[in-house]
Amino acid sequence: MPLLLVRNKGLRSQGPAATRGHPDRASGGDVDRRPRVGTPRVGTRYEGRSLTKSFDGATVLSQVDITFAPGEVHSVVGENGAGKSTLLKIMAGIYQPDSGQLVLGEERVGGLSPRSAQQLGVYLVPQEPALMQSLSVTENLFVGILRRGRLHFNVDWRSMKQEASAYLDRVGLDVDPEVRAEELSIAQQQLVECARALVHRCTVIYFDEPTSPLTAKEAGTLFEVMKNLRADGYTLGFISHRLDEVLAISDRVTVLRDGKRVSTALRSEVEGPSLVKAMVGRELTGRERVRPPFDATGRKEMLAVEDLTSEPSFAGVSFSVREGEVLGLAGLVGSGRTEIAETIFGLRPSDRGTVRLEGRRLEHRSPRACIDAGLVYLPEDRARHGIFADVEVERNVTAGVIPHLARYGPLVKPVAERDLAKQATDRTGVRMASLDTLIKALSGGNQQRAMLSRWLLAAPKVAIFDEPTRGVDVGAKDDIYHLVAQLAEGGLACVFISSELSELAITCDRVIAMYEGHVVGELSGAEVTDANLGSLIVGAHTI
Repeated sequence: MPLLLVRNKGLRSQGPAATRGHPDRASGGDVDRRPRVGTPRVGTRYEGRSLTKSFDGATVLSQVDITFAPGEVHSVVGENGAGKSTLLKIMAGIYQPDSGQLVLGEERVGGLSPRSAQQLGVYLVPQEPALMQSLSVTENLFVGILRRGRLHFNVDWRSMKQEASAYLDRVGLDVDPEVRAEELSIAQQQLVECARALVHRCTVIYFDEPTSPLTAKEAGTLFEVMKNLRADGYTLGFISHRLDEVLAISDRVTVLRDGKRVSTALRSEVEGPSLVKAMVGRELTGRERVRPPFDATGRKEMLAVEDLTSEPSFAGVSFSVREGEVLGLAGLVGSGRTEIAETIFGLRPSDRGTVRLEGRRLEHRSPRACIDAGLVYLPEDRARHGIFADVEVERNVTAGVIPHLARYGPLVKPVAERDLAKQATDRTGVRMASLDTLIKALSGGNQQRAMLSRWLLAAPKVAIFDEPTRGVDVGAKDDIYHLVAQLAEGGLACVFISSELSELAITCDRVIAMYEGHVVGELSGAEVTDANLGSLIVGAHTI
């Protein structure tokens, strides 16, 4: 029993509070007696008036007015750095505006924190899952609102587990509520974040790119949840770079560009091309292949994977990539794509199999050994495995080449390091106030560009790009496609992992399809189409 009490105390101190004003909220701290999956309260009109916010002297939002109304999905769109996430974080109490007002219902609110915002019924489902990795799914869902047991000094874990299962089922996630968060995929963690908003009974809910790590099926499940919430009168905000999603789910759309509100219109008044033009300020050409057909004649084999296995994620995977080739890895979330990349790069152990770089076997693989050998990996989950959040952009970019930086004796030459970082970030178009900006202050897309800058400095021979355009706007995706094409033209062997089939079709010379941990087909040239890939990755047939 003492162990239980210590554990409960620790959980109380970490999490957000339950919604303020609930008649069923138990007294006595964070323990909760509210009805199980009960009927939700109606959402509330929530306004931002003349909101302005700057970071390090750079204006991110300027005099933005926006209203989120009950019973509708209001989407906010714009390029990376337009201010979308900053706007929602202000509404959810994560950031404080430099000026402007927040009005919830008829009441002005100020000095919000994430905790006080949740007490008012406002919740932000973040772009990158922020679960406590060592805690179970149930503990993550109920942090801050633990349910009191019969004896009033213990916690009713049994009922919370049962309710957790109900909420997980509601968002279409089939996992054991007792599994630790660190054992879940990024897609599963994102769905847990969505479930947590419902557990905390918040009725003003913002979704900051929740579908970026999800498959089409998982995204469809989430949209059904959002439609049900809308029908129940919830107030919903939504950010996505996938315009087909915005057009499918939205009732109202606001466009931001360079921190300013360009327009707000009903969904019925906007179409895809006009929306893109409003976002980027120009017309975008249609999507076509970004490079001519690849000729493998005389091209050296740079990466060879033979019978690589890491149970239970994948087994018997073999493929090779030649100099100047872009090889795609296609598959649903859970098919083993990311696990293959992590195993090649030494982030997870293999049961058997070999990895060869330029014909030389990579023994005792580790990230450092792989980088030194000329193999780099841009991870899917940049928050957990990519960026150093509280470190400036410059150091994030140069982190992969520290041993090779110019030095005065044992000390790195600051000017040389800054010059390298500037060259790399200029090449990838990172939008920031300066190289001294903390990387966590950048938008998700600009963080991704910074990670690309890091690996370009390493001058690799082989690069694995895992979902390189996740969280990147429509105007920037083409830049990344062409950058990968340029790197390949320069001789880099590329492995390109993506959940977007059309993306693979326009960037890759050859694509390997994965299904439930096994290679089920390989397509090349004109065979690489959305239809062929779609059939393979759902196990419909083998080519």
